[in-house]
Formats: sequence, C-alpha cells, structure tokens
Amino acid sequence: MLRSPRFFIISLLVLSMGVSLTLSRSHSGVSKVKSVDDYWAETGLGPAALEDLIQDNTCGSSERYFLACANSILTVANRFNLSLTTKGELVPVDQNVSADMSSEKKQLEVWKDFFNQNTQAAMKLSFLKAWNKLEEKYISEKQSSMMVGLGLNGFISVFRDPHTYFMPVAMFKEVVSKADNQSSSLGITLGKANGQYVVRKVTEGSAAKKAGVEKGDILVEINGQRVRGLMQARISELLKGDVGTEAMIRVLRNGEKLKFKMTRTEITVATVSTRVIDGIRPIGVIGINKFAKGACEKVKEAVGMVSKAKVRGLLLDLRDNPGGQMEEAACITSLFVGGDKKVFELRYLDPSKKPEVYYGGEDKIFDRPMAVLVNAGSASASEIVAGALRDLNRAVLVGERTFGKGSFQEGEYWAQNKKVALFETKGFYYLPSGRSPQMKGLTPDVAVNFDNISVGREEDQFMNPLHAPEKATKLAKSLISTQDCLDPEDGSSSEDMQLTKARQVLFCSKVVAGAN
Repeated sequence: MLRSPRFFIISLLVLSMGVSLTLSRSHSGVSKVKSVDDYWAETGLGPAALEDLIQDNTCGSSERYFLACANSILTVANRFNLSLTTKGELVPVDQNVSADMSSEKKQLEVWKDFFNQNTQAAMKLSFLKAWNKLEEKYISEKQSSMMVGLGLNGFISVFRDPHTYFMPVAMFKEVVSKADNQSSSLGITLGKANGQYVVRKVTEGSAAKKAGVEKGDILVEINGQRVRGLMQARISELLKGDVGTEAMIRVLRNGEKLKFKMTRTEITVATVSTRVIDGIRPIGVIGINKFAKGACEKVKEAVGMVSKAKVRGLLLDLRDNPGGQMEEAACITSLFVGGDKKVFELRYLDPSKKPEVYYGGEDKIFDRPMAVLVNAGSASASEIVAGALRDLNRAVLVGERTFGKGSFQEGEYWAQNKKVALFETKGFYYLPSGRSPQMKGLTPDVAVNFDNISVGREEDQFMNPLHAPEKATKLAKSLISTQDCLDPEDGSSSEDMQLTKARQVLFCSKVVAGAN
C-alpha cells in the first residue's frame, strides 16, 4: 500500500548542497536567479548554531568528533577557495594540495592520520578560531546563514551520516520538490579521470554546447580559478551564475590548451523527456531526470505517446538521475509491472517500527521488451525503479554500476529554527529480491563503462557511509553476454555507446527471453 508522508515527502535524493539555483520572475518579467544563499538568508540562521558544535573542549574528544569539526570548517573554507592546514591556518586551496581532495573522504584522510599520529597536537587545534577568522575576513552578512548551514551539514555528514542534512524549508518547496526546474548553468556535467576533472556530459542547447566544449575535455580553470584541489560541489557552483553573465573556462583536449568564453543561459530541465528512434523496429526512449512530484503522471503520458507510435520496445533512461520521491518511483514502476507487485520495502533503524511495503497502485500500461539505462549518477529512487524492474524480470540493466544510496530520510521542522528543515536518515529500502543497493549499487546486466570517466559513488565520497543490514539472499545474476546479439538494424552510429548497446540488447532473443 501507499502511505502518507510524515512531513514534506520522504526523501530518496542525493543532494549537492550549495550548488542549486532556481529562476523566478520579477513583475517586469525578467528572469532573476534566486541562489541558495538567498534561501538561507531568509531563514535568519545565526552562527551560534554552529559555534556550539565546534567548541575547543569538544572537537578533540574523539576521532569522529574531530573529523566532524574539520569537515565543518573545510566545507565552508572551500567555498572561498581556501583550505585549512593541520596548524589551523587558512591558505589558498592550491597551496595545500598533496593528494586528491575532490571528496569528503579524500579531504579527511590527512586529518584522520593527524589525529591518530599527533593526538595531543590535534586536541589543541582550535576549529572555532578558524571559523571566527572566516567570519571576520571572508563571510559577508548576506552569506552568513548559508555558511552556517554549510558548516552544519559538513559536521553532521561525518558525525551522523552523509545523508542527514539541513535545508531551508522554502528551498525544498520551491526547488527540490518542483517538477521542471529552471536553472542558469553552462551545461557541463563532470566526472574524474586520472585525478582530473573531465567533462562527462554537455547538455544539448546549453552555452557550453554552443561554444564547442566536448565530452572528454579536461577542465583546468573557471574564470581564472584553477580547479585543482577544489571539491566537485564547489566547481559546480563556479559553473553557475546569473543569466546573462559571462564565464571563461580553460580545458585540455588531446594535450592542446583551449579557452572558451560563453554566456550563461536559462535552461529548463524537464522531469521527463520522450523520443522515438525510427527503424524497422522502432523503439521509444523515455528519460527521467528526477522523481519530482507528478513524475509518474508525466511518464504515463510519455508511455502513451510512444505506444501510439507503435514502438516495439522501450529504453528507460535513468542515467544521472539523483532520485527524489519514493511514491513517484513506486508509481512509475507499477506502470510496467502492475499495481499488485511489491516494488520495495522500508526497514527502519528503530527496531520498534515495523517494515512498510510499497506497491505502485497503477495498472500495467506497457508490456513490450524493456531495458533500463543506468550509470554511476543513478541513485536512490532511480535504483528502486531499476532494481525492481530487474528483480521482477521485467527489464535488463545496461550501463555502469549505480551510485549505491539505499537509505531514506524523513524531514521535520528543525526545533531551533522553523524556517529550516532537518532531514534525518531513518532506515533503508530493500528491493523485491531482499537486497538493498546501499554501498553496493546495482551491477548492470550488460556493462558499458563511460569512457573511463568516473563519478564518485557512496563508498568513494564519504568518511562514514552507512551499511544496510541484510539477510542472506540469492546472488545477483551473472552479466549477460551480447556477442551473439545483432547490431541495430539501421546501422546508425552514435556517440552514446550505452544507448547503442541498450538498443542492441532490446531485441536480442537470448536476453529478452531471460528478462521478459
């Protein structure tokens, strides 16, 4: 059965705090960017909330508390292209780079060693003084609440878990739960290769696409700021800005240095996209960018469109989908398996709470062959849909191993500030097979890696990721061989090798027999 949400809606989303932007319209009709800073400023959150946590007498009390304090300051400092040394000094980030510093886990490894090898010196280090220096020299009055929020999220990411977080209530209502987001961005999605930031995807119609940025370009600078040593969330933030503002990026392409000057434009990212690939056996491609409110209804409309085109099969594209609302995930799954099939089960960390089973509740409206495209950016609710469709023998998965977020969060108004929501991890979800994707992700049936450009997964990014308890279950199926499958009959070539392979798989008799 479907159940009512306790607060906003239970969250199954991987968020990168501090990088989202939304567009609002003024009375004159001109687009204006409302930044995360603006949302936090509206909360009036003061520094006392953070200062209470990073007192000198508590930060050195244990390794975990010490790392939480360090992460709190590092998260804020990184916003100003700064890092913190183990002597408590704030320095430009490129002066404190001795290893890969692109994730929380990488940044904190040196601090963990410092605490264990120099415990007395670590206990004397004052994170509070570092915070006071940031407030005095770098943080403007408008930025104050945002920086406190970043510091709080950096702290609880280590001290509690990486998916418990604070967020302005207005930001959740106006941006995160909204169906079709508008944003001002250059249209670049990044990954990592050989310790460098590499362009993984360029959005069609974006400023970057028009300027000539290509997949595989190595990002070197943004507006004169070198990206080496910066966390990926900070780099994403540098790529964003007001509509109409200019940005200059430098990249390396096949050893050649290239410079691109571009103007940020307004990009509307639809929740659901639909297209038909014609041929002797036409197929539909439905892409879901996130599981926002109303996503199931949009997918239902999309299925209706491709069905009218008399497609012979369907590719469901969940690549780079960070998740969203679990009710939408269950509903969408039921469109392909029926409303009476168990989609997933919630199991709480609190042993006094009984597990809750979710069914989608919708009639099955499509029964032809299916494949689901996934990659390392497919997380949370995406893993529910992909995993359930495979467990229920309805589809094969093509692409990369997924992110591996199997926890869920419930939001409540924060007692200290009602304009702030606290989303706390309450438990894990489990697929029909009884397995949770937490930390493991979903291994595809047909593996097609993304040109060796990687994205940090759950186990790569965080210092203290959670592990989901599991009973013994059947092992996942072996990878499917496609060597006997025919190429797409139209002979068309595509830069999207994952989609090309999925088309090939869709009408391969051996694979389809095993999946449908």
